[in-house]
Amino acid sequence: MTVDEANISAEVLPGDVTGRWFNSAAFDVNDPWKGLNPARAAFVLVDLINWQAHPDGTSLQLLRKGGSVPQADFVTKRCETVLLPTLKSLLPVARSCGMHVLHARLISRAPDYRDAVPAFQGYLRAAEARDGSWAGQVLDGLEAPGDISVAKRGSGAFTGSELDTILRNLDIDTVFYAGVVTNACVLLSVASGFDLGYRQYLVTDCTAALSERDQEDAERFIGAYLAQLVTAEDTTAALKRVAAS
Repeated sequence: MTVDEANISAEVLPGDVTGRWFNSAAFDVNDPWKGLNPARAAFVLVDLINWQAHPDGTSLQLLRKGGSVPQADFVTKRCETVLLPTLKSLLPVARSCGMHVLHARLISRAPDYRDAVPAFQGYLRAAEARDGSWAGQVLDGLEAPGDISVAKRGSGAFTGSELDTILRNLDIDTVFYAGVVTNACVLLSVASGFDLGYRQYLVTDCTAALSERDQEDAERFIGAYLAQLVTAEDTTAALKRVAAS
């Protein structure tokens, strides 16, 4: 259950605690960037790979064949006109400020795809999404030397992957998310990350759902307490500001 912060009295919560906490001791409802340290922050890109987000990829082709043409058209257009150009501008700034970039990819490393959760084995098989295949490759223009690739076996980026271990080995306490689909794999990634204790940001214009309503609903749910909602423009400005301080 969420609550209206305006109605929380000092008798209910201590003076330095708000209704939303975002796993940050420095959280300030009026300053989402307070306490940000790029050296301890990472960008996690969820399923921005060919079989999931490329126009010729299996995921979008299956949507079209199944009669969900408007949904396929929506996510394709949003990726091409919003998500990809925005993210391609943001990632170099993030890297230059010392942030790590990790690509969480829904792929299989088993010849029969049995290492994935059962619900996805058929999709992975149809896409031939093995590690090293075109289907499992990161979309053009998003990967750079020094990035880290993570194989996930379920919806969330932390599900059946070594993502949490890698982040902790890198001494990361803050995660920024981008990717597809906002109300599915991205949402479940953010939910898991919250329970694991990470301070989190969802870069809204670097995500895509299958409809405007799905996008808005996902942002509303995630922004309730799982992560702070920010734009790429605001993120770029904040990173540059911190780097210059």
